[in-house]
Amino acid sequence: MTNIFYKIILFLLSINLYALDKNINLLDLDENKRNNEFLQLIWESKLVNDDIEAQTYLTNLGLELANNSKKRNNFSFFLINNNSVNAFAGPNGHIGIYTGLLLKSDTESELAAVLAHEIAHVNQNHIDRFDKKIKDQLYILIGGMLLSSVAKKANSENAISISTIAGIKQQQINFIREHEIEADRIGMNILHKSRFDPAGMASFFQKLTNDLDAKEFLSTHPLSVNRVADSMILFPNKNINYKKSSFQYLTTKIRIYYEIHKKIEKQKNKKLNLYSKAYLAFKNNKYEQSKQYIDDLLKIDTSDSSYILAGRIYSKLQNIKDSQQYFSKVKNNKSSVYYSAQAYLDNNKPFKAISLLKSYLKTNNTYKFNKLLSSIYLTIGKIDRAHFYNAKSLALQGRLNNAIIVYKKAKLTTNSKDLFDIITFEINRLQNQ
Repeated sequence: MTNIFYKIILFLLSINLYALDKNINLLDLDENKRNNEFLQLIWESKLVNDDIEAQTYLTNLGLELANNSKKRNNFSFFLINNNSVNAFAGPNGHIGIYTGLLLKSDTESELAAVLAHEIAHVNQNHIDRFDKKIKDQLYILIGGMLLSSVAKKANSENAISISTIAGIKQQQINFIREHEIEADRIGMNILHKSRFDPAGMASFFQKLTNDLDAKEFLSTHPLSVNRVADSMILFPNKNINYKKSSFQYLTTKIRIYYEIHKKIEKQKNKKLNLYSKAYLAFKNNKYEQSKQYIDDLLKIDTSDSSYILAGRIYSKLQNIKDSQQYFSKVKNNKSSVYYSAQAYLDNNKPFKAISLLKSYLKTNNTYKFNKLLSSIYLTIGKIDRAHFYNAKSLALQGRLNNAIIVYKKAKLTTNSKDLFDIITFEINRLQNQ
């Protein structure tokens, strides 16, 4: 299976070739079109991690860092199922973190360092600047090839071709190096303002030096190891009270590790050990045993991660009242809303789940919530609404043609004049993008 990182590189190159062929400026390309194509690339890879709690954690951490940067672009964050140690910043503020990188980090500051670095790339328009550079270099390359084609001698022809390619390669290296230096400096300031230890950047890059799984990361983030160590001069104060790794960061690593290895390593920390045992029992359908562990954990911990797991466990035990009480204790975490709706569905209360999801979607239009709502409507036989919300989820993935097809199915099956008009509006909106 082709790695998503290389697909992203090919995507960016195809955009450049299209612009070159049409003789237009890359920055004039329709932003919505570029955004939708990139989103479609990410989702069609089928590598986006399905743990909504992990995705929510990554998004919240990323937005916290972004809000402490000078430029506050729109960002979206994706956790990508891949054992490689890598990350990417794509067009329109789409940032991806590989599960391999998450597990390789030893502290939350190390994970935050990579996010801050990628945020800096977006805020400094490095992608558009690199696109323009690539376009200029394509002209140079084509010019060099044309010149070599009219050369009289084979040796001259080869010399011109080789020197042209070598020159372009060196310019790319210099340009990437310039971006990396800038991203390091800005990223470390973001870390400092967010009260994460800037040393996390140096420690993370340093330990990747001899890591075979990190070859991709180091090849696309050149010279960071040496540079970041030098830039620590900016933050010499070792007595600053930086944040320690949150319980949510640590429990996210536990769940992702289980997804990959189907086991959980024993934890020295008492809270983490109880969480691990509760989660392992939960995944193995041993709900009574899982309840015992989570009850013990809740006596000493009241974090969002513990409440969410408790709500999921009690839902499986068909104790919907206590399940919903635990979900309600979670603060500003969309995954608790999702699992709350799922709990209602699992306990034969689909209309409560629908009400909860529709209320949430008024201000938070996200893929997984539309997908869940679609499946709930399907279970109660509301086919038109099942199609409608499935189409909305497809549109959020950038899959506009598929969304239009499903919207048309909804249009054919609905008896509601209001829904018919809304669908007509959505189809026209997507066709104009």
